[in-house]
Amino acid sequence: MKKHIIYFTLILTLFSCDYLDFVPDDVATIDDAFDDQKSAETFLFTCYSWMPNLGDKRNNPALLGGDEVAYPLGAFSHIEDLQKVAVHEIAMGFQSPDNPYTDYWTGANGGKNLYSGIRDCNIFLEKINEVPYIDEFLKKRWIAEVKFLKAYYHFFLFRMYGPIVLVPENVEVDAEVDEFHQFRSPIDECSSFIVNLLNEAAPDLPLVIGDIELELGRATKVAALALKAKTLVWTASPLFNGNDEVSNLVDSRGIRLFPSTVDSNKWNTAADACKQAIDAANEANIALFEYSPTGVPLPTGTTIDDLPNEILKVITLNTSLTERWTDEKLFVSTEGRAGTALQNMGMGRAHSRFESNIQVTGHFSPSLSIAEQFYSKNGVPIDEDITWDYANMYKLRTYNAATDVDDNGNGVADNLYYIKDGETTVNFHFDREPRFYASLGFDRGIWFGNPATYSNRNPGYTDHYLEARAGEYAGNLLAGRYSTTGYIAKKVAYFNNSIRNSTSGLTVRDYPFPEIRLSGLYLFYAECLNEIDNQSLAIEYIDKVRERAGLKGVLESWSTYSNQPNKPSTKSGLRQIIQDERLNELAFEGQRFWDIRRWKLAEELQRRPQKGWNTEGKTAEDYYTPVTVFVLPYSFKNNLFPIPTEELLRNPNLVQNPGW
Repeated sequence: MKKHIIYFTLILTLFSCDYLDFVPDDVATIDDAFDDQKSAETFLFTCYSWMPNLGDKRNNPALLGGDEVAYPLGAFSHIEDLQKVAVHEIAMGFQSPDNPYTDYWTGANGGKNLYSGIRDCNIFLEKINEVPYIDEFLKKRWIAEVKFLKAYYHFFLFRMYGPIVLVPENVEVDAEVDEFHQFRSPIDECSSFIVNLLNEAAPDLPLVIGDIELELGRATKVAALALKAKTLVWTASPLFNGNDEVSNLVDSRGIRLFPSTVDSNKWNTAADACKQAIDAANEANIALFEYSPTGVPLPTGTTIDDLPNEILKVITLNTSLTERWTDEKLFVSTEGRAGTALQNMGMGRAHSRFESNIQVTGHFSPSLSIAEQFYSKNGVPIDEDITWDYANMYKLRTYNAATDVDDNGNGVADNLYYIKDGETTVNFHFDREPRFYASLGFDRGIWFGNPATYSNRNPGYTDHYLEARAGEYAGNLLAGRYSTTGYIAKKVAYFNNSIRNSTSGLTVRDYPFPEIRLSGLYLFYAECLNEIDNQSLAIEYIDKVRERAGLKGVLESWSTYSNQPNKPSTKSGLRQIIQDERLNELAFEGQRFWDIRRWKLAEELQRRPQKGWNTEGKTAEDYYTPVTVFVLPYSFKNNLFPIPTEELLRNPNLVQNPGW
């Protein structure tokens, strides 16, 4: 294939990112962009500027496009930016090849044209050796970074569309038309292409970022190896590995784009890649994040040592996502950081003085089925726990801290810091795992954080909580600014954001949104190990994640508390445990959307009626009545995004994904 030569003028995209802290100068031509080292560095950051906006609910289909959260219909009336609605339209079954939402093939409707990003990466790789007097060490690093970006943009398309058009080099602008009519490459070829780029990039990338405030988001060796592992896990997963629903997709050359049979050895390859990434993380001294409470606003007369372990655990689980500078985020999006636009949806009005605050919307609304997936405090599913009253989980219960048990043996009632003493809620909210309380806000649930100053608080840890019934300050008091299910995905909001006594008083600290966290990599490895029949080592890595979440190990928990004590001893049983761990650990991080697709579980899970509490209810009896909030149409075609119709018309060698 010929190399790309550009004779037309290109104005570089401005790249402004706090974490890279560079603002490139405009340049008139491609050749000018490589006149010297400084201008070449500017073009490097242009290559970064194509990063998908993972922390932006309008642009990341995985935040609002699945079954994890609902969006209140009443909110539509006050939304000026229709893209906020458009992403949720994917979940509601309105995706269409004629005008697809979050289209990353052409860049329409909230997406970015990642093929343009790949084009810029190729330009950089073609031109970088022409730069005079460039520092050779920097040049090697920059080349590796751009290969990483090129691999990531291909991976993002691969995950969305399956077989994609690979672009190893750009085509000359004066080439014959046929050279532009490229074919989609088969799944295994796509995977190998991405993996090879990452293998080339990894040796010349820094193990970790040196100056995290200046360079957070730039590629590292650990990020490259983690992305390689993620690519190979996708390649081994049921959606791409012998999936009979798509195995007959053939292009006009007669080439089959999906493998027709399952290749179990792909799990071995993926396991090796996960271990390589984990070893690199260990070499870099990267560990699961634990929150250090320096700077936490405290009630008068208390010290850091007074913070209860239960609260610190909830903060740790929140800040594993929302903390800005944490090594556990192996690869983050420098574009589309999680700012006010996302976080206000995950915040509740946690005091009556904030009832008129229209900035705190709380309408990132998980359903009852999502709330149910979190474990009991004993670390097993609530429908398996022999000590948990599943049959009466919706029965009303008034919390009495004085009579609550202390199963933890730490002198603190088990639910003291989770549910407001003296208030009535349901059994469903009692005795759940810490990730439940770190991830979900709910009626009469404690909301620890900084929604206001801590004056006159004694002891102060349980003063703020949600009153979320009809007409109450955290309920549907303001049209469109409430949870349509009764739950708020508070995990996406930094716990120390500040609400003030005004209609719009809100201070939010943004954070870079992760593509891969270390806990997710551990669970990828466990998944691969289970598939290759190394259950004992798989459990070791699951237990690393569970320990940070405040849970006992898999074997102890299931043998002691589950009505299926032998579940971890079978491949299918441990597979379900691993899947549940990923859904709980990575809730509301844009991972479930993709995971249930690659597992081929989305059709089953997303077609369930999604229920919530009756938010029109003013009394506990009326409010705690499960009602169907939404029903999502879903069929196998939704496992892959549609190729835009205009692209099929422009390029006759493309074939559409099945079902579209």
